[in-house]
Amino acid sequence: MTTLPFPQPCGLSVWTSEVCRPDFRLHQGFCYSPLEECKDAFRFAVLTDSTTLRQLIYDCAALVSDESFFVLEYYPDKVTFSQNDPPVEPTVFYSPYMATEEILAAIDPYLSRLIHDGFVGFGLANSRLGAELFYSEEKAFTCFTANHIRTMNILSRHGLRYREELLFPADFAHDHLSLVSLDKKQRPQELKEFTNQQLDYITFCGELVDLFDMQPTSSTDDFFLSCKEQDSIETFLSCQPDLNWSGDEEFINLLLDWKDFVNECCQGFNGCLDDYRQGLKIRDIIDRVIDQSDATTREKLLRFIAESDALFRCQLIETTRQMPTESSNDSARNPRFWRWGVARNHGSMLRRDLIRRGWYSYQP
Repeated sequence: MTTLPFPQPCGLSVWTSEVCRPDFRLHQGFCYSPLEECKDAFRFAVLTDSTTLRQLIYDCAALVSDESFFVLEYYPDKVTFSQNDPPVEPTVFYSPYMATEEILAAIDPYLSRLIHDGFVGFGLANSRLGAELFYSEEKAFTCFTANHIRTMNILSRHGLRYREELLFPADFAHDHLSLVSLDKKQRPQELKEFTNQQLDYITFCGELVDLFDMQPTSSTDDFFLSCKEQDSIETFLSCQPDLNWSGDEEFINLLLDWKDFVNECCQGFNGCLDDYRQGLKIRDIIDRVIDQSDATTREKLLRFIAESDALFRCQLIETTRQMPTESSNDSARNPRFWRWGVARNHGSMLRRDLIRRGWYSYQP
């Protein structure tokens, strides 16, 4: 295994030929830049000695506040690669929100394995704050936060300084290695006495999924609203008297609820008319937020729901008839397509309610 200038996780091995390159220069430190479309949020990338990473993660956990959720990225099924196979993407799992200290205490026995295995990524996040810490399978530590001053203070306490250009081991040709593929002498001291079963990432990641009751997510759910953007949306929704918007609710969850409703309609909607109207009301609320948002936020929101909107349009039949809701009225400026027609794949309960309300009555 190639020796690097300072200790790095054993699950990522840079090719020996790469280390001999004249431009192979690895230095500890960090760089940061504003997030695209989020002027008040920043992305930090950090390269540090793997022996100090545990404490750095604990210290940076303050950025996600006292409550957060655990993020785990790995390959739940055994992966075999051949030259002509398409790339296999890992599955990302989210835990429910928990006390951050509880999460850190629970993952502590697993932390060395999470850090060193070349097929695992993990982190902490708080969507409401627009904050996330993540250590990827490429063995790069990133922080997404609006509090860049506090982040730099934490990093400087660890002896890390800003660098305009920061290269990572994964920027060079390299191999990913699972812990079970390594000889005992290639593992760090704290992992030498583990059995192969304990080192198998499918096993220990599966234990974490069960421990935290984690649920898989998808890349289409990967979405970022800064804390400032969310504050603006929350303020607007709280001022809408007909919504009774609670401060405990998160607008991001409403976006995911719309996706879930559309997926349910595509697979077969089995609820009643009130259930169906509730799904439409979700889209009405999203539309209100989009209508009052600035151009940048509006574009992000529309882009996030574009696929679900397109799917729902394809599901609608009898689009000359309007499905009434309590939330709003259409206008020539902003016709709400989701309230015209009904999803074609609906069950007997919705059909019964529509019949009772004269939906299918003859209209000349």
